Amino acid sequence: MVSVMRPVGTVAKMVMGAGLMLGLAGCEMDMAATGTSVDPAHRPVRAVTLPISGVSVAGPSGYCVDPVSVRDNAKGSFALLGNCNGLSGRNNPALKGKTALLTLSVAPSMEDTEQFDPPSYEAYFASETGRRALSRSGSAKTVGLIESEARGDMVLLHVRDSAPMTLRGQGREYWRALFLLDGRLVTATATPFAEAPMSAVQLRALLDRFVTELKRRNPA
Repeated sequence: MVSVMRPVGTVAKMVMGAGLMLGLAGCEMDMAATGTSVDPAHRPVRAVTLPISGVSVAGPSGYCVDPVSVRDNAKGSFALLGNCNGLSGRNNPALKGKTALLTLSVAPSMEDTEQFDPPSYEAYFASETGRRALSRSGSAKTVGLIESEARGDMVLLHVRDSAPMTLRGQGREYWRALFLLDGRLVTATATPFAEAPMSAVQLRALLDRFVTELKRRNPA
């Protein structure tokens, strides 16, 4: 099927209508408020299934879901994943610079999945409106789109955001993928730690592994 580029304004409306803003800044800000400290009663788990959206969430090998972070309601879903040892409170110096935070946001079901046109979404996030959506502070001035790619059925974004951090220890650059899972628009993000950041290449590879695992667990 031939892809028809949609005007940026039209894509902006679709982004808002799909609840995508939930996956860009709102949930990370909510997580900053609730915290991600280790709770013995809520130990990290390898995978969870979100009961409302039905999405199965798991990361690449070595990553676990923080149960305290999980949000799942009619407006959308969110989960944070980290290194299993780190989430369990165990320190492993060998992992320094080799791990990152993974987040997943799931929007409500789209009425028409053909609305998701990767090239149009790529153009949207290159616009001022799109950069504002990516900003933690809601200001396009804080966001630099380092690289973007509409690859097959998803959009990949490499972003730097100078706005204040919402999660302690985050790096300012991250890689993000937007794609569909069972008719729902999802955003998967890999963010390094500021103190010992992964390289951009490593971070992109980690995100690719995260997306692959999500698609494997949630076949179309």
